[in-house]
Amino acid sequence: MSGINSIIETARSYLGTTEGSNNHKEIIDLYNRARYSDAYQMTMQDPWCCAFVVAVFEQCGMRDIIPCYAACDQMINVFTKWGRYFSRSVRCARPGDIIFYDWTGDLSADHVGIVIQNRFGDLSVIEGNKTDSVAYRNISITSSQILGFGVPNYDASDGSSGESRIDSTSEDLDASYIKTLPILQYGKTNVYVKILQVLLNYYEKANLEVDGQYGVLSKKAVADYQMKYKLEVDGIVGTETWTHLLTKR
Repeated sequence: MSGINSIIETARSYLGTTEGSNNHKEIIDLYNRARYSDAYQMTMQDPWCCAFVVAVFEQCGMRDIIPCYAACDQMINVFTKWGRYFSRSVRCARPGDIIFYDWTGDLSADHVGIVIQNRFGDLSVIEGNKTDSVAYRNISITSSQILGFGVPNYDASDGSSGESRIDSTSEDLDASYIKTLPILQYGKTNVYVKILQVLLNYYEKANLEVDGQYGVLSKKAVADYQMKYKLEVDGIVGTETWTHLLTKR
């Protein structure tokens, strides 16, 4: 089992853990074992979303690729120093990414979790301390409550290449589902345009504003993408372009 899938399965194994339970105590103990020397030593009474993330990586023997702090902003600072922190406008989230939330809009992280799945921009996340338990959250990649993503260097842990580190159990993109996605062209305004803009920003550094409006710049970015990958160049996102964006990268 690859490192990314070990993290996902370990996170899932804690689902249903409630505050004060034996599993909660195990999470706190694992965090305290892995924490940096200058990091806060946690108790059972402390908020524990960061501790959950650290505990999962410690359980999998991968503490070296996760910032072992009890505060979200401290984790972000370390990811930033490692060159592995990305804002939501440029990162197309993948399973195993660490997602940071900003509930109040003050650009400070308030909560954290582990991305389990990204299905066409709909994220499934497992979080500790979500209403005092380990539980799922479903959220759109375009949500303004997403502050950014920390990307652990799984390559350093399992030796796999960056392109192959996520297997088909984590990213199972269904061709029949792709065919149901809407055709996007100049003048369209919807959430699918936002997803398109996020993908182009991540893969092609298109620097598009993620506003859901298919304007001149979005059309040009699509046409440039189609030309680069030898697709039909019409500036319209149909099945061929969707398929390439979602499965051929």
